[in-house]
Amino acid sequence: MLLGHRWLLLGVLSLPILSACGSTSMGSESGTIQPTGTGGTMPPAPVTPPKAAPVGGGVSGTDNTVSATASVGSVSVAVGASQTISITFTSADALPLTGFSVYGSLGALPADWSAPGNLTCANVGPGSGCVLTLTFAPTAIESGTLTLDCVYVDNAGLPRTPGPCLTLTYASTASNNVVASVSPSGEVDAVIGGGKQSVTVTFTTDDGNAATALSVTGLAASLPAGWSSTATGLSCAVVSTGSGCQLPLSFSPTAAGSGTLTLNYTYVDGTGAARSGALNIPYATTNNGTVITSVSPTGEVNATNMGGTQSVAVTFTTEGGMTAAGLSILTDLTKLPPGWSSSAKTFSCGSVSTGNGCQLQLSYAPTALTAGTLSLRYGYTDASGTPNFGVVNIPYAATTNDNVIGTASPSGQITAMLGSPGQPISITFTTDDGRLATALQVTSSLTALPAGWSASAGAFSCNAVTSATTCQLTLTYAPTGVDNGTLNLAYAYVNNAGESKSGTIGIPYQTTTNDNVVGTANPTMLAAVTGSSNPVTVTFTTDDGNFAGALAADLSALPLGWTAPASSFSCASVSVGATCQVVLTYAPTAAASGTVAFGFNYVNSAGTAKTGTVSIPYSAAP
Repeated sequence: MLLGHRWLLLGVLSLPILSACGSTSMGSESGTIQPTGTGGTMPPAPVTPPKAAPVGGGVSGTDNTVSATASVGSVSVAVGASQTISITFTSADALPLTGFSVYGSLGALPADWSAPGNLTCANVGPGSGCVLTLTFAPTAIESGTLTLDCVYVDNAGLPRTPGPCLTLTYASTASNNVVASVSPSGEVDAVIGGGKQSVTVTFTTDDGNAATALSVTGLAASLPAGWSSTATGLSCAVVSTGSGCQLPLSFSPTAAGSGTLTLNYTYVDGTGAARSGALNIPYATTNNGTVITSVSPTGEVNATNMGGTQSVAVTFTTEGGMTAAGLSILTDLTKLPPGWSSSAKTFSCGSVSTGNGCQLQLSYAPTALTAGTLSLRYGYTDASGTPNFGVVNIPYAATTNDNVIGTASPSGQITAMLGSPGQPISITFTTDDGRLATALQVTSSLTALPAGWSASAGAFSCNAVTSATTCQLTLTYAPTGVDNGTLNLAYAYVNNAGESKSGTIGIPYQTTTNDNVVGTANPTMLAAVTGSSNPVTVTFTTDDGNFAGALAADLSALPLGWTAPASSFSCASVSVGATCQVVLTYAPTAAASGTVAFGFNYVNSAGTAKTGTVSIPYSAAP
């Protein structure tokens, strides 16, 4: 997409008042962009230059004005993220303006705003491609208004300082925003009666976290004459980084004209709040064989961090098949953003037309988790012999080869008591690095789970999975018989690098019962002789063979003649068998009879604290 100057030949008209970069008579004026938002400082007001008489030997003209169109109506960006905004300058009445400049060096912007060092355009008209690119990257919650002041010479040859030529409100938020980018960027131009310019609108989030339920509203009603789309509308279940949410458009004018196409859209941000946005696309008709660009792959360029590489081709053609000449890349190809490289240090094409093979090869191999927009400025001579400029913007982001992990709550073995209400279990899916994965679905059948298990739905899926989204499956374990095992659930997804992957989560489980611990003595009744030593073994077991634990008995108060290995006895676990035993000894010294009894406590299989008693009848005779 072209973005740049259309140098219009004005015959014998000469402008000694302004050079291409400014006005000699305005050299003492130090105009600047005037920041009015948070954190900015107000520069001195520009000095209004004196009116000059028409120049150029009496050639007549009009006192026309400049028109500025921002790619968005207002700017809203999440803290820590960034957004690129393009401002397209055109002539309001289609007659040329000259000596255009935005005041000053663009260095006195509000806090968190950045821009090129300056912007000057020798000629401005419809389809001029005179574009300023700004970036807003907030570091704190803030809001304000950005004001741009311009100077130029109107068609009547009079220097003009009309005051603000654009006012743009901005704010930063704590939640993510959906932003729309256009390829080609800037003003869209096409030849009348046969020319066609394809346009792709890509929707992404400014912080990489997922937004949902995006919809372009009123598409058919918002398309001006000459515009069309192969889609009747657009809806995307999930929006994040990547090029998956795109709207194709086409501009094929049949009559001269210019204007702005506005697309309105709604979505739900990462916090669940309903949001809306708007995209402005300036357009104009042309017959000068303007150079346009196409980027492959389309949309946002993605490559896996630390190892991935994405080849990118920028192809230059002209509208209507007319021939342009002397194209060259003006951006320094040796100083591209980190991760980007070019096949050559410089790039140029002697001529440009349709299918002439004028193509720049780039490569994106990120070494850090970064994102941004690569802007390439180019110059050429169009089919009418007029010098012209353009710029192509390529959004990009590093991705990761991340994994989706399922975590069950409660963790560990799931225990439910036979006959009791079901035990709820939730499985939360997240990514191991917090970045986006998509298209998650549980591939195991949720209608054929093990006995006692059930799911809240017959199938489960999530469009987006990150640390900031809620992707949770709810299960219930309500055993109908004594059982134990492991529930294994398989799932599939597409990771942040666009790769199809799979995983499995295993949930161990067991059935419990409201069982009891019993203590059995051997022998069950003791008849002893005085002077003898008689061992009695007490074995603790559960009455249903299921688990109990934390058994403890107090043996400190036995009757005369009875002894124990210690004053207390304990077992960490109790089930069946002879694993939990204590041996008591009865050594009578005189005739006696009675019952020895001691109590114990434990926690049964259902987790209930309970108590019991062991009683052993005994007697002693000479």
